[in-house]
Amino acid sequence: MPPDSTAEFFGNKPGCTLGGFPEYVVQAATVAQIQLAINFARNANLRLIIKNTGHDFGAKSVGMGSLSIWTHNLKESKYYENYKAKDYSGPAVKFGAGTQVYEANEFAKAHGITVVGGEGKVSKILQFGND
Repeated sequence: MPPDSTAEFFGNKPGCTLGGFPEYVVQAATVAQIQLAINFARNANLRLIIKNTGHDFGAKSVGMGSLSIWTHNLKESKYYENYKAKDYSGPAVKFGAGTQVYEANEFAKAHGITVVGGEGKVSKILQFGND
């Protein structure tokens, strides 16, 4: 990746030779596809990257020569009115790996429940280079 785009503000050092693009990308639509991709990466001794909707400001969603699994389209949502586990019983939800917080919130509102989720936000404009 160009040195001006290596997210130095996260402690990454300029001049990294790893690069920015994976060798292989799987646009996962099922859990079985993810399992196959992980086995392929293991057998081919490839770095494995999991990516949801886009990029990561710490550059953890990129890597030259890697296998990237894109989970953005795994958006299944399921509501359990009377979920029972060892230490809990009551309402619960299950979201696919590609579910974004706004989608989870919409789903919860439709079922009259609350979910907790996180979002990343850059609080100031970041400038790279010598400007």
